Amino acid sequence: MSVFRGEDMGDGWESGEYRGTDSPLFMVWPEDSDEDNEESRFNVSFRAASQEDKEFVCPLALKKIMSGPSKTLNGLEAKTSEAPKVLCRQSLGLVYITIDENYTEGTLELLSDLIQPGYYPPRDITTHLLHNILLQPQCPHHLCVQAFSLLMRSQRHHRVDTTTVPWDWNLLTTVMANSQDSADRQRCSVIRMFLDYIVQTLEDDFQAKRSGSALNQSIAKSLLSCDQQFSQVRDVIKWLFSAISKSGERKDRTKEGAEPIRIVCSLQRMLSLALEVDQSPALSSVKLSQELFHMLISNVTLRAQRMLLLESLQNTLLRWKLLELLLDYSCPLKTTVPMSLNLLLHFMKNCILAPDSMDGAERWKKWEELVSYLWMLLLGYKATRGSSANEQRARSSSVVFRSEDKLSKPDIHEAVNSFLLRSVDDIGQALPAHVEESLTYLQDYLFEVCQCYNKNP
Repeated sequence: MSVFRGEDMGDGWESGEYRGTDSPLFMVWPEDSDEDNEESRFNVSFRAASQEDKEFVCPLALKKIMSGPSKTLNGLEAKTSEAPKVLCRQSLGLVYITIDENYTEGTLELLSDLIQPGYYPPRDITTHLLHNILLQPQCPHHLCVQAFSLLMRSQRHHRVDTTTVPWDWNLLTTVMANSQDSADRQRCSVIRMFLDYIVQTLEDDFQAKRSGSALNQSIAKSLLSCDQQFSQVRDVIKWLFSAISKSGERKDRTKEGAEPIRIVCSLQRMLSLALEVDQSPALSSVKLSQELFHMLISNVTLRAQRMLLLESLQNTLLRWKLLELLLDYSCPLKTTVPMSLNLLLHFMKNCILAPDSMDGAERWKKWEELVSYLWMLLLGYKATRGSSANEQRARSSSVVFRSEDKLSKPDIHEAVNSFLLRSVDDIGQALPAHVEESLTYLQDYLFEVCQCYNKNP
C-alpha cells in the first residue's frame, strides 16, 4: 500500500485516484511563472529612477491597497462560507485502511490532505485522532502535535456540538488525574494541547449558541454550569491550583517550561465560561470567588503563585470579588461597608499581608503586593461599573455614583499616609521608590474619582 505524501501532491493527488466526488479540489500553479517573473523583476535599474518617479503613487495600486483583499481571495472565502460537508466514506477509504493497520503516519498524512475548508471528518475520525493518537502515551510527540493540528483545523472548518464532540467529562477527568503523577515534559505538552482543544470546542459552541439564544443546549451548559454541575467546576478549580503549583517548579524559560502556565490559562478560560453560561454572572461570581478563596488560603503560600492566579483570571468581576475576600481576610478591623471606593480606603489603612518565605531581607515585598492588590481591586471595580475616570468626565451626565463611592481628598490623604506609616513601622525604613511611586499614582487616580463625584453628586 502506498500513501500519498505532501511532496507528492503535484503528481497524483489531483488525478482523484482515491477521492470521492465530494472531496476538495486543488489548484496547480504554473511552474514557469516564478523564474520568468524573477528574471524580469530584477533587470530593472531602480537607481535610475528620478525623484519625481519615486514619489509617484499609482492610483490603481492605491485603490487596490485601500480596497482590502483581492477579489480572488474574496471569491475563495465566499466558496468556503457555504455549509461545510462531512468527508464521504469513499474519500476516507485509505484513511480507514491505515487506521486498521495501525499506520499512524499514513493516517495523519492522508487526513492532512483531506481536511480542507468546507470539508471536515466524521466523529469517528476525530475521536481516533484524540483518543488513539494525541492521548496515546506510546505515541511519538511529533505525531501528537500533528494530531492536535488536525483536530484544531477540523474544529476551525466545522465546530462540534453536544452530538458530535469527541470527548466527555470522564475522559477529561481521567487525563487530568493521570497528569498529576506525570513529570514528563512532553506529556505536559500533550495535556496542554488536549486542554486547548477542549476549550476551543467549548468556546466556539458557546459563542454560536449565545448568538442564537440557545445556551441551554451548549456543551458548556451541560458540563460547567455553576447551578447544575458545580462539582465539575470544583474539579476545574482543583486542576487550576495543581497547575499553579507546578508552574513554580519550572524555573527554565524554554517552551516546555512554560507549559504549566499555558495550562493555567486554559483552565482559567474554562472558569470564565462557567461564570457566564448560566447568564447570572453576579451569582456565579460569588460561588466561584468563594471556592477560589478557600483553595487559595488553604493551598497557596507563595506570593508568585497568588499573583499568577489573580493575574490569569480572565473575568474582571471574578477577580475583584476574589480580591475583596482576600483583603477582608487580611484585615484585622472588619467592616460592613459593601464593595466600594470607601472599602478600598479601609483596606489601604488596615490590611496586613503575611510575609512570603522567599522574601528574605526584602520585607518590603509584601507591601508591594498589597499595592498591587489595591490597584487590581480598583481597576476591576471601575471596569464593572462601566467606565474609567476619564470616560466618566466625558460622559458625566450618564454616570450614577453610589453613596459609598463618595470620597474626599483628606480621606485619601489619610489612607495613603496610614499605609506609609504602617510600612515603615513594619520594615524599619521607607519603601523602595518604585513602590511609593505606584502608591502615588493610585492616590492621583482616586483624586480624579473624587473630582468626578463632586461634579455629579
